[in-house]
Amino acid sequence: MMVRRKALAIATANAFGMGCALLAVGDVQAQQAQKVEKIEVTGSNIKRSEGEGALPVTVITREEIDRSGATTPIELLNLVSANNSAGNVSLANVIGSLSFSAQTASLRGLGGGRTLVLVNGKRMDSFAGEIQGVQGVNLSSIPFSAIERVEILKDGASAVYGSDAIAGVINFILRQDYQGAEVMAYYGAPTRGGGGEITRVNAAAGFGNLSKDRYNVLLTVSNDIQKPLDQNKRNFSNTSFRPEINLAAISSNTFPGLITTGGIGVPGSPNNCAPSTYLELLGGCFYDPSAQPGVQMITDNTQWNVFASGRVELGSGLQAYATGIFSRLENQYRIQPVPISSLFPYGPRLNISSAITLQPTSPFYPHGLAAEAGVDGQPLDVRWRAYENGLRDTTDTNENAQMNVGLKGAWRTWDWDASYTYAEGHTKQKLNGGFPNLDLLLPLLRSGRVNLFGPNTPEISREILATNYNGETFNATSKNQGIQGRMSGEIYQMKNGPISLAFGAEYRKESLDQNPAPVLAGGTIAGFGGNVLPVSSSRDVTAFYGELNIPVLKDLEVNVAVRNDHYSDFGSTTNPKASIRYNATPDVLLRASYGKGFLAPSLYQLNTPRINGVTPAGQTDPVRCPVTNDTGLDCSTQFGVLFGGTKDLKPETSEQTTLGVVYSPSTQFSVGADYFKIRLNDVITNGIPFTTILGDQDQFGYLIARDPPDAAYPNLPGHISQITQVYLNLGAVHIEGFDLEAHATWPATRFGRVKFDITGTYYRRQDAQNLDGSYTGFVSNTFGARTTGVVPRWKHYASLSLDNGPWQATLGTSYQSSYIDAAAIDDEGTTRRVSTLTLWDLQGAYKGFKNWTFVLGVKNLMDTDPPVTNQPNSFQVGFDPSYYDPRGRFVYGSVTWAFR
Repeated sequence: MMVRRKALAIATANAFGMGCALLAVGDVQAQQAQKVEKIEVTGSNIKRSEGEGALPVTVITREEIDRSGATTPIELLNLVSANNSAGNVSLANVIGSLSFSAQTASLRGLGGGRTLVLVNGKRMDSFAGEIQGVQGVNLSSIPFSAIERVEILKDGASAVYGSDAIAGVINFILRQDYQGAEVMAYYGAPTRGGGGEITRVNAAAGFGNLSKDRYNVLLTVSNDIQKPLDQNKRNFSNTSFRPEINLAAISSNTFPGLITTGGIGVPGSPNNCAPSTYLELLGGCFYDPSAQPGVQMITDNTQWNVFASGRVELGSGLQAYATGIFSRLENQYRIQPVPISSLFPYGPRLNISSAITLQPTSPFYPHGLAAEAGVDGQPLDVRWRAYENGLRDTTDTNENAQMNVGLKGAWRTWDWDASYTYAEGHTKQKLNGGFPNLDLLLPLLRSGRVNLFGPNTPEISREILATNYNGETFNATSKNQGIQGRMSGEIYQMKNGPISLAFGAEYRKESLDQNPAPVLAGGTIAGFGGNVLPVSSSRDVTAFYGELNIPVLKDLEVNVAVRNDHYSDFGSTTNPKASIRYNATPDVLLRASYGKGFLAPSLYQLNTPRINGVTPAGQTDPVRCPVTNDTGLDCSTQFGVLFGGTKDLKPETSEQTTLGVVYSPSTQFSVGADYFKIRLNDVITNGIPFTTILGDQDQFGYLIARDPPDAAYPNLPGHISQITQVYLNLGAVHIEGFDLEAHATWPATRFGRVKFDITGTYYRRQDAQNLDGSYTGFVSNTFGARTTGVVPRWKHYASLSLDNGPWQATLGTSYQSSYIDAAAIDDEGTTRRVSTLTLWDLQGAYKGFKNWTFVLGVKNLMDTDPPVTNQPNSFQVGFDPSYYDPRGRFVYGSVTWAFR
């Protein structure tokens, strides 16, 4: 993975088939003498000859992708040092949280919403299943086997592309002008066993030579199947109780049930705990989800991707083109049975008690134990785990389709491109078992007919199982369609070269329709929280943009760009950018850029319906409680909370700066460094914590609604009727760091040709603004974090390859630095550090037989366990699944037959 400034630009242009034009410079005589091949570069609308540009763009070729061993877009991006596990969403996140199996990138740790993802330079559709914390392009829609290369712009680009391009741009360039046929079969499995196997089959066929036959058609199809892996199959994840690191992700909602009244506990414990676990240190039975069979950490999924491309030369430099993408991911996952007790209220406002009370008239009432506890004859409160309802079993299905058709050509000294894009995404969720309707189950559990402490009769078990809600719970559709047109050319010949201009316009319509099942509106399905309501909205977006490139001196080039975007729901925003490229010597390149950017509030954030909820119990109004001492109204109570969208949200805004140097004395060696700084303002957040609002009413009192003052306390404000926690613009994020890289290729010897590449990112700061205006740093610090993932101080990926005739060998290594863990390890707030992580990969390939390629590889060669962490933000505990693959050592092989 490297930044290529010279020969690669033309080579990749030919592979991509960009239809590069011969552009005129000056008059006709100069035109004939100075024909220059130019290509499109991510981050600019002006086509450039190789070696031009002032922005840090990393190019990952198809060969580098294959050598890395990556099999999905998100796995590949995890090797990119500028992409962080903090802020991203992967299939691992679906275990224990609602993400609808999305997969998103996170450049600079800023999440999928602030990372623009393109395919062939075209905007992709946003995820139809967007909810809080899940935003951006779903990477499973990218046809991985069709990727020709990936270009990653590590700089803001709203002046070129509009919204989302705050942290950078990831442009997946897909194959074109391919001729021949190719079939690949892949299988891989972990050496520790237990599941997690992967099977892949890819096929591609293309025909027609664009230059000779004047057309080309390409079709690629891939199918991926992944088998599940349970948490109890690995020694680093087979328990949720590790007191030495203050990890106690266990539960008192057990099966057999636990009686809280009188401190009775589980009847018959410690001998009657199974399938729960007796913990001697705590002196009781607890449910340990990680120890249970069937509780997964790798999901069971099947994915299909199809890519089709066609291009026709119409003559006179005019080309018609069309591309189509289709993807389908079906992801099934299972987690522990739901807990049911007074700890988990339900209903539309989460204010209906789920308490299970066992009456003395029940044949299962433990009179002897109750008498010993002095509570015989009283109703007993029971905490219960719904084992007889089964594991929570869910299937998410995501489908995406995108079509792009257009014409491009040349007119005089200008290149032009006009196209129409239509993209549509569908997200569905289906419950297969394990999610009871509490309105049906609780009366049964409270009837006294159910044995809460052991096996039941077949008739009772069938009644319990019949309370499950099985069926579709969510169906969403997102659409994005529009037209784009742009022109670029040279407008004036200066002494030092031509002034180039690009301009264009874009119109698109975005829509989002989310339709949860009506049963969810009541908030009665255990495991789903409060009520979920439909979202339906659309908007129009119009943009105009321009870009100018000026060769001020022979070795000094200045580029300026500006773009205006108008959204029908929140208004307009204009964002400029300027960059400089200076060849100080033939071997030294200096570059710099400054720009502004924005992230438009999403249709979900603007329009998700407002719903009512309540705070957890035990909250107090510090204004009224010291005077009224009214428990249940002002003291130790629950207050109403308002959640939902906000119509008057503003876009997030940003400023980005980069400064860089590249030293390249030859085509065999280069080293570079780029400084980056991002200032993000008006961050969109889902409300302020209610404890903060209650504790600082001088600053946040405007978020509290109160009843009129009551007659008993006329000098006090009225009772709190509601606390507002809707989406709002609040706070800022400051990021600074360095991207470093080096690349070297040695002359061929009798042992072969050796090549070395390394790219790394060092963060000086990633600071988030607190409500009091101060900042908290999150570089190598996850203390108090609410999500998995980390922004490490240092992260790198390096590879060493040796090619000798038909043989190829690649050794790769990834590293991330240590960081502060998520939770303290004692009551004094002592923190602990999570250790560094170094992984090694090895791959060998043989191409000695005509048309055949054989590959054998190992990921995590040393079978390294993950760093131990006490993060509580995932149902997978003891490690962080956002950056570690729990399969451990993974051996894979593939066979490819290709005919051209």
